[in-house]
Amino acid sequence: MRALASQFDDTSVTLTAAQLIGIVGYTPVLDAFPLSARLVDDLRLRLPADGSVAIENMSWGPIHVVQRFQDQVVKPKRLVLVGGTSVSTEPGRVRTYRWMGGKLSEQDVQERVYEAVTGIVDIENTLVIGEHFGIWPVECFVVEADIPGNVFGSMVIADNEKRGDDASLTRELGFSPRRLQHDIAVLTAALAVDGVNAKVPLEEKVSTALGPGATFLRNRVAVG
Repeated sequence: MRALASQFDDTSVTLTAAQLIGIVGYTPVLDAFPLSARLVDDLRLRLPADGSVAIENMSWGPIHVVQRFQDQVVKPKRLVLVGGTSVSTEPGRVRTYRWMGGKLSEQDVQERVYEAVTGIVDIENTLVIGEHFGIWPVECFVVEADIPGNVFGSMVIADNEKRGDDASLTRELGFSPRRLQHDIAVLTAALAVDGVNAKVPLEEKVSTALGPGATFLRNRVAVG
């Protein structure tokens, strides 16, 4: 378990870096979790040592992210956003995208903003809200790891019960967190360094093709 501040580049480096990696959903609590301090360490081993690529925690909400980018005098020319999928369909899989933008209605954006201010950390909300405010560079990529919503809690329990090794977690979760972390690092580093020239299978991600945000009012009907 390590402190958050020691794991990320300081502000002066981040503000001047030509390429930026933003981790959405980062946690310093559990190294075995795919989006953790160990991922940052793995990324640093794969990135140039000249400070051209910075790594930043972007888990503090899309509105803060927007303000962060708006306040920067020198903006990155390339961004790679890393996070978990909004909906889990293939646990343990990583997919890579080029963000193509797209305009949503004011109502759709407001729903995303409302979800964000309730404290939900979601990479698609971050993308949509950032797009609305025009903060993303032309080269914007997304690395999405399929991590089911209950994984972090299950891993904390396993760690407390001394079952936190990768073999035990693989049996319990159905995929290897360490392997997933490795795949995230490899793909993210390649995109950060080489952009569209990276040997990475890129799909396109567009605002208008995303699923709806979370429903805020859920009605449960009890049948007696």
